[in-house]
Amino acid sequence: MATMSTRDGMQGESLEQVKDRFALWRAGRKRGEHISSALWVAAVGLVEQYGLQRTAQELRVDCEGLKKRSTRHAAVATSKAAAQFVELFAQPTMSAASTVACIVEMENAKGCKMRVELASVDSLAGLASAFWSVR
Repeated sequence: MATMSTRDGMQGESLEQVKDRFALWRAGRKRGEHISSALWVAAVGLVEQYGLQRTAQELRVDCEGLKKRSTRHAAVATSKAAAQFVELFAQPTMSAASTVACIVEMENAKGCKMRVELASVDSLAGLASAFWSVR
């Protein structure tokens, strides 16, 4: 049984287990065969716990390649954590309630919705154009 000090809490594999997986892959690989994405994912999972240099050295992989994959993984994790929807509330004032010229509600093909209360219809064209162009 692996202890927490020898085990990667996030992935569930210790450095030794991943090192053994790389050794098995190297023993059976054909010339020119690239490291599988599953092995790279396991290696990236160890970087946070053991550091980039040590992980690359222990697994005998290119440090720059591991760094690129770790950076990509961090960027993906960050983008998934980004807010998908933000709703803002403001107390209407007497003067604001009387100056609303129109209320616009839009929904695009992806299901994104927007509701805007405008004091003037002059800015409607630019606002609608920006909303519909979101990918």
